[in-house]
Amino acid sequence: MSAIFGEPLAFGQEKGPNVQLVVFGDESYARYETPDGFTATYDPRLGLFCYARVRAGRFVSTRVPVTDAPPEDLPRHLQELESVRHKKFIERQRSGMARTRGAGRALTLGANQGLLQGRRVSEGAVRGLTILVNFQDVRSTVTREDVDAMLNGDGYSTNGNFCSAREYFRLVSAGKLEYTNVVVGPYLLSQKRGHYIKNLLITEALDLALRDGVDLSQFDSRGESTVDALSVMYAGQTQYLDELWPHNAHLSLRRGRMRTGFYMLTSLGRNSADLSIGTFCHENGHMLCRFPDLYDYGNRDGDGVESAGIGMYCLMGAGNHLNHGHTPSPVCAYLRDLVGWCDDEVALNRPRQYQARHAAYGTVMKLSHPDRPNEYYLVENRSKLGLDQHLPSSGLAIYHCDTRGSNEWQEGSATRHSQCALLQADGHLDLERNINQGDGRDLFDAVAGVALSHGTRPPSVW
Repeated sequence: MSAIFGEPLAFGQEKGPNVQLVVFGDESYARYETPDGFTATYDPRLGLFCYARVRAGRFVSTRVPVTDAPPEDLPRHLQELESVRHKKFIERQRSGMARTRGAGRALTLGANQGLLQGRRVSEGAVRGLTILVNFQDVRSTVTREDVDAMLNGDGYSTNGNFCSAREYFRLVSAGKLEYTNVVVGPYLLSQKRGHYIKNLLITEALDLALRDGVDLSQFDSRGESTVDALSVMYAGQTQYLDELWPHNAHLSLRRGRMRTGFYMLTSLGRNSADLSIGTFCHENGHMLCRFPDLYDYGNRDGDGVESAGIGMYCLMGAGNHLNHGHTPSPVCAYLRDLVGWCDDEVALNRPRQYQARHAAYGTVMKLSHPDRPNEYYLVENRSKLGLDQHLPSSGLAIYHCDTRGSNEWQEGSATRHSQCALLQADGHLDLERNINQGDGRDLFDAVAGVALSHGTRPPSVW
């Protein structure tokens, strides 16, 4: 999934003009506000976003469009009861699980030794199929050639993108993953955009591509009659609503001797100026590598408390949004190590001098626990260079890692702590408290003497 943390975004309306709303949440549960802080909800009867009130703990439409003045005495920043949020979250998860069919959801707990369950294709030459689609009422001027360049190009820098998706995965995998895409379309879907908010468009998009002569066997690198990677990009700005929210899941469809597996969905934009690689890379991190999300969903564990997880410091946190998605954060050392991209392991348990080099993506620097192989510390150089140039901080990143942990567990106790937590150098725990997604004091700068130990703030405790 791709989470949004208080960003202003444009939304289409079936019976009105586009409106700007501030979004908080992800595919499973989200909350919307107007730029001046009034809670909004989509009213399908009107085909408009309307101001919301809370009744019986849940949002209901006032039937007053957000383009009009708000009702008198309407409070700002309304929220549903935690029990209502949790129920909606569970219902949404179950609807996703119905099509996932046990292959593993993109949850923050890595059930497979830190990674998500399911078929993984994280090394070698992998070819994906990317299908472009227009709606009956919303079209994009983005061409197949535009998307092909963004996904496969060499030296790609259009719109300020740091590189193409192919170059991104080649770089962060230290050359182990060569991921290319065959781009087809755009095809015209049978319905208006509003129809697909509640109806998944993947099957229709795939069948349009097959009618156009696409051969699915070319996307099976293992010879297992399974499509390695299926991506669908829809016309217009991203709609952070239900089935149009950018996401990754599993959908088993048989077409001839081939079957589909994991797919991802995201937007195409209105024109080529909207193209950015961040969300595409994040969702493909789930699809190809089975990376878990490293942020807190807030509702899954039922505690109603949200934290930022690893924040902007990893592609699988909020880092896919850096520089408006044009320069996504690298995959952090923790996940690169889990997926086997780090051939060079530097053991930090013996006292000596070590050097952490920026962008040494094939290296992992690890301080191991004396008794528990699932728990350890990692050190990584995150200077403001290359893919890290838009990070909020610069210096050494130190992560407390536990493959049996979860980024739902923001309390950081001995038995309930994050899967991968950044030790913030200022000791303020802003990420755990959801104060921000990272700030200028998170990473360790040069100091005289001891910067981190069991007695410092923050402490290095197991």
